Amino acid sequence: MRQILDPNGELVDVAPNLSEDQLVGMFRKLLTTRIVDTKLLNLQRQGRMPAYYQVSGQEAHVGAALALRTTDWIFTAYRELGLWIARDMELESAVGFWLGIPDDDEIWDVNKYRITRLNATIGTHLPHAVGFGYANRLQPGGDDTVSMVVFGDGATSESDFHAAMNFAGVWKTPTIFLCQNNQVAQSTTLDKQTAAETLAKKADAYGFPGVRVDGMDPLAMYEVTSEAVARAAAGDGPTLIEMHTYRYAPHSTYDGTPVYRTDEEEAEWRTKDPIIRMRTFLEHKGLWAAEQEEQIETELTAALEAAVSELEARPGVSRDYSPRHLYDRTPQMLIDQLHREQDDLGEPRTDVPEDEIWQIDPEPQPDGDRKSVDLTEALNMALTSGFTRDESLVVLGEDVGLEGGVFRITEGMHETFGPDRVIDTPLCETGIVGTAVGMAMAGLRPVAEMEFAGFAYPAFDQIIGHVGRIRWRYRGHMTTPIVVRLPVGTGIGAYEFHTDSPESYFVHSPGLVVVYPSGPYDAKGLMETALHSPDPVIFMEPIVLYRGLHEDVPIDDYSIPFGRAAIRTEGTDVTVVTWGPPVHEAVKAAQALSTDGVSAEVIDLRTLYPWDIDTVLASVEKTGRLVVVHEDHQTGGFGAEIAATVAERGAYFLETPPVRVAHMDVFWGPTQLEPYSAITPERIAAGVRRAMRG
Repeated sequence: MRQILDPNGELVDVAPNLSEDQLVGMFRKLLTTRIVDTKLLNLQRQGRMPAYYQVSGQEAHVGAALALRTTDWIFTAYRELGLWIARDMELESAVGFWLGIPDDDEIWDVNKYRITRLNATIGTHLPHAVGFGYANRLQPGGDDTVSMVVFGDGATSESDFHAAMNFAGVWKTPTIFLCQNNQVAQSTTLDKQTAAETLAKKADAYGFPGVRVDGMDPLAMYEVTSEAVARAAAGDGPTLIEMHTYRYAPHSTYDGTPVYRTDEEEAEWRTKDPIIRMRTFLEHKGLWAAEQEEQIETELTAALEAAVSELEARPGVSRDYSPRHLYDRTPQMLIDQLHREQDDLGEPRTDVPEDEIWQIDPEPQPDGDRKSVDLTEALNMALTSGFTRDESLVVLGEDVGLEGGVFRITEGMHETFGPDRVIDTPLCETGIVGTAVGMAMAGLRPVAEMEFAGFAYPAFDQIIGHVGRIRWRYRGHMTTPIVVRLPVGTGIGAYEFHTDSPESYFVHSPGLVVVYPSGPYDAKGLMETALHSPDPVIFMEPIVLYRGLHEDVPIDDYSIPFGRAAIRTEGTDVTVVTWGPPVHEAVKAAQALSTDGVSAEVIDLRTLYPWDIDTVLASVEKTGRLVVVHEDHQTGGFGAEIAATVAERGAYFLETPPVRVAHMDVFWGPTQLEPYSAITPERIAAGVRRAMRG
């Protein structure tokens, strides 16, 4: 284990090349961290903040932060107060964060401090640092920015840890993995986390160095991190630093008295205290006196009281904070929800400025030559054109490069745009989406391909926990304009997980745009819009239509606006709302029903969030009946949302109850079971007849 300063404050190895002022400055930051940590605990005990995660014992991470350059980034979890202080974060920012004040320029300027905010889902931020480093290296001119990601020993058991380490090793990204091994993950001791001799040894499997360091020694932390920074900046790849340390406090203020360690164990670790050893070292050099410490505590106490008083006197955020910071422009349906709540509670309505409202553009009427293509070629045309136009676009996923993707959507792009932009990744959906998040945070526009929608579930935490939240989390100061491509649906005779239709999972998650075209023309136009979108897009691609349908598609670029439905057949007796492959089955059903004198209007939503409420309501007002059709499960499927919205806003239009034609609440069946998952014209026609009977 690397050590420079032993528990007695004596040098046992060559000290880092730091001036006396720098050594004193380091100790001031260590001491400030301990004092502020105690004050924040007291604030929580007084009921003035909801929870707090103490740092006491781990202050030597200050040394790691001081080894970074001002251009480097820190990706944090939640126990990193010393890193914030080492980066000269204002006390108002640190305190305001723990008081729960949402992001603003005064509380947490992510680009000023180059420190990300709290990450509550353990370890999921690790791939972000890897993707961020990849993006910085890829930017025009490149740079040597290093990303240091900080996490605890418990995070090494998470799949995101493996994904991040593996991707970083393969890509040789400028990443420092700083594991604060404080011996216990909440209450789970290290021997229950791993059978490895040390956590640093885990780096061996990923092809880069792992270093174990005395995590109570700030000088050793500084030296080891300096070496890792130099290695990363030189292009030699990542380093795992195992900071062998201890936290004196419980996991959190809600944890109570620890029952998983003894008083004797804690007493032994307190003899290794980073504050004591650094203070002793400086006193021996004649650089520190007790009165200096007293003065710092007095000044900090006054500054903290002033900061807390000012922050607590601020007016709280209003109900409109979240809806106005979730998307680049706020969808009208979200504004309607906000106003409904305000009306119900007797609050004044928020007057959302016109330039903050998501305006749905009119349907384009593209001119020029056309070409008969299937859906695969239409998507390839949009992607190739976008990549030619915008150098910030990258595509990543399993087999997307040399093979051109399982369905050949990216065919030819690897040769045209090179392996740095058309990236064959390790087989790991968590890593694909997680690194895409980091790439987007650094300014790229990633297109992440999942081989099948049913394979996206391992990446669900990244999509829901980060892709959809980053803009809201940072109030637009950092965004993730990612397109996640999901081949979806039945009709291909494949096996389990290959035919899932999970669109409702994503529609239910705030911050995402969900798109589901039903043919080549719409696919090209919607993909063009997605590649320009300031918001993250879940792009569902119906597998059965990849090569089963040709349409005349404009060769030149055109954009179909999100949130605008298309009427595929006009009718007067019943409205059929659907999307994806069932659109074509609904048109067939409408044609068959017309022989019985039933006139069905088929609406293709194309975008599921935000969806075209006005077009649906106008149709139902005309027909008086509603049938919703989709391949997703019936219970909680998006059809239920459509039916509920029509019931709320157009119940008096309805002559009969709404009808749903959907997949039963069972798994999408493979091979011989698949026909029972299919949405057929016969099923749709039967649903229409039910609606006609009432």
